[in-house]
Amino acid sequence: MLYRFFLVFIVCLCGCKESLPIAKSPIHQTSNEFIQSFHEGVRLKLKGNYYEAIDRFKACLEKQPLDDASHFALAQTYLLVGNLKLAEVHTLSALEADKNNLFYQVELAYMLRENDSFEEAAELFELISKSRIRNTEYYLAAIDCYKRAGDYSKAIKVIENLEKVRGNHLEAAIRKHRIYMEMGRLKEAEKVLLVFHKAHPKNTMVLASLVDFYVQNNDQSKALQMLKALVAEDPQNGMGFLMLAEYEYEQGNRKKAGDYFYKAILSENITVKETVSAFDFLVHHKEDERVEVCLEVLQRTFPNNDTIMIVLGDYYYKKASQNDKASKQKALQESIINYGEALKINPNRFDLWQKLMYMHYDAKHWERLRSVAEATTRTFPLKPESYYFGSAACNQLEKYKRASELVDIGLSFIIDDPVLESDLLGQRGEAFFGMGMPEQAMVYYLEAIDLKAPTAAYLSFNLCMNMYQRRFKLEEALLLLEASEGFEQLHGVEDDSFYLLKADLLFDLERYDEAFYILNKIDAEETNMIIEVLIRKGDVCAKLMQHEKALHYWRQARQLGGEARKLIEKIETGRYVE
Repeated sequence: MLYRFFLVFIVCLCGCKESLPIAKSPIHQTSNEFIQSFHEGVRLKLKGNYYEAIDRFKACLEKQPLDDASHFALAQTYLLVGNLKLAEVHTLSALEADKNNLFYQVELAYMLRENDSFEEAAELFELISKSRIRNTEYYLAAIDCYKRAGDYSKAIKVIENLEKVRGNHLEAAIRKHRIYMEMGRLKEAEKVLLVFHKAHPKNTMVLASLVDFYVQNNDQSKALQMLKALVAEDPQNGMGFLMLAEYEYEQGNRKKAGDYFYKAILSENITVKETVSAFDFLVHHKEDERVEVCLEVLQRTFPNNDTIMIVLGDYYYKKASQNDKASKQKALQESIINYGEALKINPNRFDLWQKLMYMHYDAKHWERLRSVAEATTRTFPLKPESYYFGSAACNQLEKYKRASELVDIGLSFIIDDPVLESDLLGQRGEAFFGMGMPEQAMVYYLEAIDLKAPTAAYLSFNLCMNMYQRRFKLEEALLLLEASEGFEQLHGVEDDSFYLLKADLLFDLERYDEAFYILNKIDAEETNMIIEVLIRKGDVCAKLMQHEKALHYWRQARQLGGEARKLIEKIETGRYVE
């Protein structure tokens, strides 16, 4: 409304030099002082000095109380300072001074509508429409005001007048339909739309209104008929495709549902939530070709939406687990890229930082993991998980001092989380092993194990592995390993690594028969593990002076692809090589 006032005012201003003599009072001559005050008021108003402008326009009215231009200018300025009451008073005064002024009539009508005087506003809009019969705006305004006043019969009468002037008019038909709906006259409401639809069968606004009408009145067959016609005329109507998809899914027609979900995404005209839901449907039902197309559509349609980037990251991460090694690496990289883009958009997503850290950890990308973990600690300094991942990465990168520092910080933020606490203590133990202090390392590992978290057996294995690699207290290492019952079932299956480490400890302790017995318990399927077991069996046989058996096992390992220099030397010399 303010914008409309401003436009009208500029029109008046542009013609004020010539129109002022017409607008002057029949009694008083327009003085230079009056003209100067009026123009000063206009300039002050345009500069935003509204109250000073009001003073100037009041000065004009003191000289010529019936001047319509001054009243109108004053009304506009009061409107700008929010004084609707005085704005209405002066608009009325302007109209009384010049009853045939269309500008004043229009502004007063809109002002009455703003003040909820709907009946009066409607009557004035209807009067204006009679002099401006080709301008539908005033008809429509009158219709809406009568409707809001609850005078439906007058609203319908104005609609009929509009139809006489403009013929079968879309907005008139829609308004008449809505009025009949509010009156509860459903047959008339339907008939209005059907009449227009018959004349204009491809009009999408009417088709959409008919869909809405039939849905509200539970007429499913007609709703579907109109909905299919609607999407045929408007392929960008994503909501229409979603409605059809949901209907077909409820009917058990999965293929048709997929067709409509796909078209809904291609429309690029549905919300993020709706897009994700449709995309998940296609992924779940393995419509791979369509999914590939949708990946590009999602990136193009929502380039700066973190939710979409996360959905894409999740998709590629899941895909990585279903492919061969080369494809897996590519999918993982795509996943990491999309998660990274999501974090650029919304760095306050800790769950996303966490996903990235897990991915780098699983992929053994230690330098990347260190970088992401350090960034996470800066963004979320109170989250201990990032300190664990950072310390794990630093230990792998032989940055043992920094690993220990991160553990200390992380432990200070632990609240009732024995699993994370034990993991952090384990990383501190790793750091001390790396710094050549096995006694202290063992203390921290045992402290972690004593917390009896679900990862205790895994920590025991790591401790024993460190002790074996450094030939540190092997007897104790063997006892700890045997005490960590349950490690074999830690991942739901027997873990060959557990038996392999136990066999290595027994071998170093020269308990060869026991070592061979443990090696026989390993029923591996992975080629690399089979090779390792065969080499160790050969080593045990060599120590037991069973040279033919030793050569047999070593040669088997070689045939399976074992290429270690020591293995080749053992076969060539026929004896055990350290």
